Amino acid sequence: MKVREVFVIGLLGAFLSPLALADVGQASPGHAPVKQAGSYGSVSQTTLSSSAAPVVKPALQGKTRAEVRQELLQAYKDGLIPTTEADYPPSKRTIERNKALFAESQRYLE
Repeated sequence: MKVREVFVIGLLGAFLSPLALADVGQASPGHAPVKQAGSYGSVSQTTLSSSAAPVVKPALQGKTRAEVRQELLQAYKDGLIPTTEADYPPSKRTIERNKALFAESQRYLE
């Protein structure tokens, strides 16, 4: 009985997931409705154009690893990294303690 229930749930999920993920009422960029030049009488027809090239916008570049690493090191240096989740945002006492710990660690690394 259990295998049958799991099978039925799997089938329902397989059939219903495309409906849940569909963009209802929106045409994809490659298939935008296009008005045809030759219409019959006064009624205009629209068709989906499959030959239209989709408009692609370039993605904005995020930060590089080096930039993120530099910002993280600066945050450590400024004492802004909280030590626990309970101390977020870090208190002034935590910031001062973190600055002192960072300075102490830099002294040993140099």
